[in-house]
Amino acid sequence: MESADSIRSLYRHFLSGITLKSLTAFYYACSYSKADYSRFMNVTASLALKLIPDSLKSQPVFFCIDDTMISKFGRKFEDVSILFDHAAHNGSNYLNGHCFVSLMLCVPIWSNRRIAYLAVPLGYRMWQKKQSKLELAAAMVRQVMLSFASQKNVIILCDSWYAKKNLACIVDEYPNLDLICNARTDSVIYDLAHSQPAEEAGPQSMGNAFLLKRTSLFLLKR
Repeated sequence: MESADSIRSLYRHFLSGITLKSLTAFYYACSYSKADYSRFMNVTASLALKLIPDSLKSQPVFFCIDDTMISKFGRKFEDVSILFDHAAHNGSNYLNGHCFVSLMLCVPIWSNRRIAYLAVPLGYRMWQKKQSKLELAAAMVRQVMLSFASQKNVIILCDSWYAKKNLACIVDEYPNLDLICNARTDSVIYDLAHSQPAEEAGPQSMGNAFLLKRTSLFLLKR
């Protein structure tokens, strides 16, 4: 999706090779079709869950939430707007285009006798200013959670921008859903500072560092 700048580009590089339908047919379908495309996410999620080996059924699965910008060279596109992009490399932090919120599912599989996670895109929603990006992400999670009722551990992964009430509150709606935000391989998470004896100089600024292995074992035992 990120590499397809438009329906025309997607048709030219992929769709035209697998169908005899014209480009106009896809424009018409996207504009006037009343199909509920959100159900495709549930079908894709159900198929992805079947890829998990029996020996890895107890391992957690992850929902990865993020957003991406698609630049447009014109102002007559529907819902196009000036967007802030902190990762832009065009000499400006702003671009003219669309913003899409994405939801990806990661399921555990065996790879060279080690556990690896297979990433499966589930869905995208275009931000149209009617709903916030947090609300779009939460709506997609609620839609696919129907397929995860029997899954023991489902964890949402996202950056710090999504760690707000409109998305974080969703973990209270499902007993098997948790949230990890702002997780980076080069970051360290510390516990709260312990109380210091009176004779020791100065308060302790932070507690002990969380160990990833110990935290993973805790999640698996839940």
